[in-house]
Amino acid sequence: MTGRAFGLGAVLSTCLLTAGGSGAIAQAQDFPLYDQPLPVVSINREALIQRSDLGRHLSDMLAERQSALVAENEELAARLEQEELDLTELRKTMSAQDFKPMAEAFDAKVKKTRREQDQKSVDLAKSLESMRFRFFRQAESIIVQLMQERGVMFVLDESVVWMSQGGDVTNTVIERMNSAYAAGEISIE
Repeated sequence: MTGRAFGLGAVLSTCLLTAGGSGAIAQAQDFPLYDQPLPVVSINREALIQRSDLGRHLSDMLAERQSALVAENEELAARLEQEELDLTELRKTMSAQDFKPMAEAFDAKVKKTRREQDQKSVDLAKSLESMRFRFFRQAESIIVQLMQERGVMFVLDESVVWMSQGGDVTNTVIERMNSAYAAGEISIE
């Protein structure tokens, strides 16, 4: 990229627009022309999480919770598997009539355990979303301050926008977030 920016009006005025297939060409004076580039910058939201201290803290905390849930699921699965093996052995010594209530109780226990663990997964996902929301609310105040300092009108998500001018301010926001986090001024908790 050359780094040269065109105002939206200048870009649009250079395009040939056809109206309703009639071949009418829009005139350049129909669009405002800008002498200065539009004050637009971009942010890479994932980089904010991955490279800021607060974002890494968030990621570590969630990874820890996820690992704990996985370990709990594995432990429960092993216990239920052993209980099933014990029931299978017990079945050999019991009548079907005596065994049936035990088998039904075990089946109910397995279903209840699955529901509970599934709910814990849902709760963890909700927690992640809530923490991400709080994270970006914290970043928002820093971004707004940066916008005011630099006269920026728009901040766009880099994942969906390409820009030739204005640039990515992610690193600046990360540096400021790190300073604010280290000073205890922002938190996701």
